[in-house]
Amino acid sequence: MPPARTRLAPDSRRRSILDAAGVLYATRPYDQVSTAELAGAAGVTRGLIHHYFGSKRELFLAVMRESVMMPDAALPDLSALPLPERVSRTIDWILDAATTYGQAWVAASGAANLHGDSDVQVVVDEADDRAARLVLDALALPDDARLRARLRPVAAYVKALCREWLVQGTLDRETVHADVCAAVLTVTGQETP
Repeated sequence: MPPARTRLAPDSRRRSILDAAGVLYATRPYDQVSTAELAGAAGVTRGLIHHYFGSKRELFLAVMRESVMMPDAALPDLSALPLPERVSRTIDWILDAATTYGQAWVAASGAANLHGDSDVQVVVDEADDRAARLVLDALALPDDARLRARLRPVAAYVKALCREWLVQGTLDRETVHADVCAAVLTVTGQETP
């Protein structure tokens, strides 16, 4: 028996659809989840999915956008610390977020590699650029286009390491932390001798 439908405010209804879709997309690829299944999981009609998101694809992109963006919670001011310590604390913050979002984040953040679709890649690219800006801000380094360009590829490395750690179990957090810290120090030109 399908779940009973209840009347919600528009923002709450949109949120409930996103949450239900996030659960489904965390474990299965886009093309294995039907609009009818999304509607059923959210307790709405397919028409409401189209009303709030326009299409199944737009709903998927909204879930992706939420899943791959770094959290809004700001780091405390680390500017008084030496750069290696700022890097270490920033990477801890990123890995805490990866742990919190777990497999859903890892699955969504790797979706561009799985699907290769340009609209998904745009979302991932936006998230990687935002992450680069947040890292530069946390490290008290200038928001320089060249530094961002060097940090964006590190995001793919972080995602791959997190998949090995959180999904495959082949790495531990300490190894991921050390590898990412070394990469960030290298690409920002601050590697230790």
